[in-house]
Amino acid sequence: MAVELHRRGSLGTYYSGYPGWKLSSVSDMPVRCHSFRTLVTYALHGHIPERLRPSNRQLFRWQDEGFDHWVAKVLKPSNDFHGLPGQCRDSFRRARHLGIRTVLNHATGPAEQVAKILQPEYDRLGMKVSEEGGYDQANLSRIAEEFFLTDIHCCASSIVRDQLIAGGVDERRIWVVPYGADPRIWNPGSHARSRKPGDRLKILFAGQLSLRKGIRFLLAALEKAANPTWQLDVYGPISEETRQDRASYAGLVPVSYHGAVGQHELAQAMRDSDLLVVPSLEEGFGLVVVQAFACGLPCVVSSMVGAKDLIADQTLGSIFPVGDVDCLLAAIEHRADHPLRVTGDWGWAEPANRMIALSETTTDTLL
Repeated sequence: MAVELHRRGSLGTYYSGYPGWKLSSVSDMPVRCHSFRTLVTYALHGHIPERLRPSNRQLFRWQDEGFDHWVAKVLKPSNDFHGLPGQCRDSFRRARHLGIRTVLNHATGPAEQVAKILQPEYDRLGMKVSEEGGYDQANLSRIAEEFFLTDIHCCASSIVRDQLIAGGVDERRIWVVPYGADPRIWNPGSHARSRKPGDRLKILFAGQLSLRKGIRFLLAALEKAANPTWQLDVYGPISEETRQDRASYAGLVPVSYHGAVGQHELAQAMRDSDLLVVPSLEEGFGLVVVQAFACGLPCVVSSMVGAKDLIADQTLGSIFPVGDVDCLLAAIEHRADHPLRVTGDWGWAEPANRMIALSETTTDTLL
């Protein structure tokens, strides 16, 4: 989004927690980086066993709060300042002091509502969502302060929009801007898979393997399928909280766990697959869906995945009721019998145009 806004002359400064060398492709952009805590966090997360390091919740909160504090100190004047929940309290305070309109960007629904959605899943395994999911009182209080400092709420789907409205946010103060995918990485390529009926069905799951992602529903569907000509490839970091569900799988469909991979490798995996399944219990949008579309891959998503807004009919994939294993299996079987490759432009140009239009037409009189 920042790249597209910059191309249109609409980007002030992009504040990044990533090091500058990771942003080499946007070297002409006005970027400021503060990456020490990010580097430490990902080094510990990627190389130290979970039992020997601070929890992911502690690490990422330490990272986010440090980044927020830094941005507040270096923030430059602009018309709008966009922040993410959990990492913009201090910077929103500074923005309001400078007369800058604050825009809170929601990748998921409001924290308290998400916690309620996930609570039964954590209860099932004897866990506390407040501890394992990061929805403890300290974090909720911080996010509540950010809400108080927010002028505009920006989300990517109707699911999050409706959750915000249910939480008391005026609909006129909500922007809905779907995500896009960088075509330099996410594209059909020159050797995309072309499956015919009867060929092995290659199913892809991409994302952090946590309880929120609903992997147990996919594994249960594959057990019911009992079809050894199918296969599931799972890409993404594996959370310990899913260990029991993974260990209990006894299906005939082979499952391979590849762990976290780079974007280019994941894009190739999408080109080599037949179907992406996103069975999440809660997903504000699901960036992997639009990335899959850009690679030509159809998707089956749960009714709680925000990117369902893009799936109007069977030309892009299917939507199944969240947690309904039988409907999920039926959707996969349909795609097995009806091979499909997706086409279209799924880049960031249209989302950027929409963001600019909303920024220019939203008046401050309703704030």
